[in-house]
Amino acid sequence: SPSCKMGASISRDNCQCVATPQLEPMPAATDPLALDSRLVKPQRWEPKLFGWTLLTQFSNPWEFPLPSPLRYLMFLMSSRYRNRPPVPDPRELDIRLPVTRPDFSLSLGDNKSVSVTWLGHASCLFTFPNEVRVLFDPLLGSRASPVSWIGPQRQRPAPCSPEQLPNLLAVCISHNHFDHMDRATLNQLRELQPWLHFYVPVGDAWWMTKYCGVPANQVHELSWWESVVLPESNLEIIFTPSSHWSGRNLFDKNCSLWGSYVLRHGNSAVFFGGDTGYQADVFKQIGRLYGPMKLAAIPIGAYQPRDVFEAQHVSPIEAVKIHQDVKSEKSVGIHWGTFCLSTTEALLQPPDDLKSALDEAGLPRDCFVTVRPGGSLTV
Repeated sequence: SPSCKMGASISRDNCQCVATPQLEPMPAATDPLALDSRLVKPQRWEPKLFGWTLLTQFSNPWEFPLPSPLRYLMFLMSSRYRNRPPVPDPRELDIRLPVTRPDFSLSLGDNKSVSVTWLGHASCLFTFPNEVRVLFDPLLGSRASPVSWIGPQRQRPAPCSPEQLPNLLAVCISHNHFDHMDRATLNQLRELQPWLHFYVPVGDAWWMTKYCGVPANQVHELSWWESVVLPESNLEIIFTPSSHWSGRNLFDKNCSLWGSYVLRHGNSAVFFGGDTGYQADVFKQIGRLYGPMKLAAIPIGAYQPRDVFEAQHVSPIEAVKIHQDVKSEKSVGIHWGTFCLSTTEALLQPPDDLKSALDEAGLPRDCFVTVRPGGSLTV
């Protein structure tokens, strides 16, 4: 079972605690890259009635200009949305973005390599030596939706089924949107691998217990900068900030937190970006505290038009900045090529924009790549 890495104080249960890392000396105030030495925390609103907390809502501690519901509806009715590029037909997709069956039999042994396998959209499997495997935001079904008959449909088949996944050590969820926290996939994982522990943002444990049947002692909530150490594998899971939001219906907006993750195993650290807009200070602070990263999975899709999605989804240009900010040796682009979300870039446009962004930044194209669904990158 997981144990706490002790920090400033113990939090909600005896498996979790505030992990306050030691900051490196701050640069001089005149340095434009200088960061506030305080760890940024989410804002929390808890109205009370007669001493009872009515609800908990979170917000980003920086400006976060999401479009209003009316403005978003007007965008969906606009010509720029209606005239977005069509999805290529399946035969063209088979040629341009073929799906590969992952080879989970490959072992890293006890060397210092780290591998990430992209399972489509934001689903990633990180593998460390000695078969230490952590799965992020698993979605292996046909829709990113609460129901099977409507909602964004998968354009590329899942490279594997939950039954074909190898034994996992942990599953980590970045936030509760349907394209990142999929009830059907999580239910299957819980049934197939009943020993699994799940790490979720604050506010999501009850959902995992109620709707996925995960025992309460196997789901662990984390707030930003909290960490958990799994002593049997010496793996540390750290929940770090992102610039996003949460909600699964009209009544629970931002009632649970959102974030990114850092995993540390031995001398290796990796980063999982989840869903996020760009906040330079946040990602630079993650890089200062936990970098360099040997490997990172960073979102590159669902970013157009910028006036609608800039706050919540990075563009490939900003994804390259995150790659630099967290000091990643190699990065893989995720959150693209799987579902047609309510954005206007073409389904297969993000990799081309990523290459242009790398050229513009003066970085080699092989430092930040895309792989086909089911493909892996080992560093």
